[in-house]
Amino acid sequence: MPVRAIARCKHVHVIVVFTLAAGFAAPARAQKCTVTPTQVKLGETLRISCPAKFNSAKLNERIARLYPQSDGRSFGLFPISVKDKPGSFALIISSEDGAAQNLPIVIRKTVFPSQNVKLAPEIEGLHSTPEEMALLTSFREAISDTRLWHDPLAAPVSGCMTSPFGVKRLHNGKPTGEYHGGVDQRTPDGEPIRAVAAGTITFAKQFNVLGNAVGIDHDQGLESTYLHMSRLAVAPGESVPHSGILGYAGSTGRSTGPHLHWVLYVNGVNVNPAQWIKLQPCSKTR
Repeated sequence: MPVRAIARCKHVHVIVVFTLAAGFAAPARAQKCTVTPTQVKLGETLRISCPAKFNSAKLNERIARLYPQSDGRSFGLFPISVKDKPGSFALIISSEDGAAQNLPIVIRKTVFPSQNVKLAPEIEGLHSTPEEMALLTSFREAISDTRLWHDPLAAPVSGCMTSPFGVKRLHNGKPTGEYHGGVDQRTPDGEPIRAVAAGTITFAKQFNVLGNAVGIDHDQGLESTYLHMSRLAVAPGESVPHSGILGYAGSTGRSTGPHLHWVLYVNGVNVNPAQWIKLQPCSKTR
């Protein structure tokens, strides 16, 4: 055989080898779980995608479910609390048949600023009733299976952000020991408040501290609440579409003026909405 023909045959052989190798690699990748991001700040959310047989994720003592999706894989959200410790960890993914995968993640040290809020004595003196606390606890603990939310989420109002997630709160110069579990957006009195995603109204009522408030279950571990409204436009049990009107901005409850305080929960843990939605901070001159 001529030398030129031999070279051509070798070239074809190499292409076949690489093609077969790529064919074997693709199914292997499909059997692996992935997590994004792999480096996360305190208060942010991990997204986990796995083959269908995997149904739970665990980090330290926190466990989150993974749910079957329309693409044939399992997917779940995993919250990182502001109270978690920074460091390198293994996120343990498990299935009912005993299979497991360890996904390395890094929780980065996160410094949150302090913020003082001046409250009138009658406002500072407001406290939640035991019944209100029980309702909020049951809301955070309830998780539904059917996913109603889809990316991207939408901001509930258009105003700039006056207070970000995670700031350490002081009332009249005194530390409260609490952090800001949501975000505040500047919102004129009477502006419509809209749902960040489709879901089911769990509660819509007046609270002592929260004022007129709405809680939405978006399912598969995602929930949101909207506080201090002047009036409500929905009732418990109603289905609400993406960007559907929930009520109107106001200053009810423990509030110093018209604005919207809203919270995003993942499996009952407050998470930073700014990871999900781009929010513009108010300028210092405003």
